[in-house]
Amino acid sequence: MRLRGHGASRPTALAGSLSRGARNAFVVGVLALAGCAGGEPGPRPLVRIEAGENLGAMTAAGGDVWVNDFGTERLLRVDGHDGRVLERLPLGRRLALAADRHAVWALRWGGRFFRTPNGPLYRIDAATGRITRRILLDPRQIYFGVIAGGGDVWVWGPRHLVRIDPSSGFITAEFDAAEEAGELTGAVRAPGGLLASTARGRLLRITLAGVLPGPRSDALARSELLAVDRGRALASVAGALVAVDVETGRLLWRRPLGFRISTMLPREGILLAHGAAFRDAGDRVWAIDTATGRVLGAAVVPSFGTTSMALAGGALWFATSAGELIAAPPLTVRLFLARARAA
Repeated sequence: MRLRGHGASRPTALAGSLSRGARNAFVVGVLALAGCAGGEPGPRPLVRIEAGENLGAMTAAGGDVWVNDFGTERLLRVDGHDGRVLERLPLGRRLALAADRHAVWALRWGGRFFRTPNGPLYRIDAATGRITRRILLDPRQIYFGVIAGGGDVWVWGPRHLVRIDPSSGFITAEFDAAEEAGELTGAVRAPGGLLASTARGRLLRITLAGVLPGPRSDALARSELLAVDRGRALASVAGALVAVDVETGRLLWRRPLGFRISTMLPREGILLAHGAAFRDAGDRVWAIDTATGRVLGAAVVPSFGTTSMALAGGALWFATSAGELIAAPPLTVRLFLARARAA
């Protein structure tokens, strides 16, 4: 099947939709599911799509996958069922992405080292792929990411946070983190607003009332907060995952995994973590018990340059720095999670 779309992608192989991928997709990789219970590796089909040049941040909305191709300075919209590239929007080189029920939010930013440019923030209609808003941000501030959901859109950086009304695009609140807390290193959605981590190991709550100081934990120093699940702040630091009690800052567990952890996706008590470990044949995805930190399963992804991970339509997608998308079809993902829960 030839992949078609606006600026057609270059197919490596795709014999059917991802929803039928475990039955009829061309097998181009092996997802090793043995780590769940110590058994022998079981091959399962993966789909690989040459979508761009250098892929980075990724999110899912409207049944599609949206990924930043910083090699071509485009935001790609990829059909979540058959892998066609539907849109290539010229929004800039580096984008931070988030999605809510109706829209994709794309923040142009320069990275944590160059720290320029900072904005604008684009709203893209998830159904039509049309850019509906271009929101200007204070160019004197530095921004790292965008977070959407729960009726709010937040843009955050090392010192400054902005709350935006998703319907009107108006900035409704701006806050600055206190100097003594240290720079913000990560932020995620939490009840009432955001939960953020700082370089000095402090947790901060950000609501419409302002920036509220939370507990401090040595385990969070120089970490990046990537998720919160069931009262646990989940962060990566030096190739390990740490879980800290949100209310007290008490370290609940620490799990060394490798030398890089990029994405975390909590799913009903199981944390899917994506990164890399030494001596592997590719990058890796782990299934981890969020209560205990125990590794319930692991799978090797056949690429050494994966940059991000997202779930769309039950399929698990990986973006790579070589411009390739790798997708594990829904049946493969369900089997992987089922074996993890049984471990």
